Amino acid sequence: MAFHRLEKLINLFDGYRRVFQVDGQSLLLIQQDGQRWLLRNRCPHKDFPLHTGTLQGTRLRCAYHALEFDLARGGRCVQFPRQRCAEMFELAYDGSDIGVDLPETSGG
Repeated sequence: MAFHRLEKLINLFDGYRRVFQVDGQSLLLIQQDGQRWLLRNRCPHKDFPLHTGTLQGTRLRCAYHALEFDLARGGRCVQFPRQRCAEMFELAYDGSDIGVDLPETSGG
């Protein structure tokens, strides 16, 4: 696994939302009410970017079709629980940095 630093912990605050490009993936880091989440920045329904959505509590609403994903429940779709979830990633910490551990890519 390789640690990819996303942000300094000191820079996080409630309402923080930022998109990062990591190994060709668009990832969205959010902090709200002291909770932090990292997810793929794509709605599993129509591949629309989730960073344009609205956040109310732990629910992130896609701006395209208004599907809601409960971040506290692993990205589960609220309206259609059997539908694919938003893809979540476990956050990793290294000293004063927050990031994500991803499998190392081959080559190079």
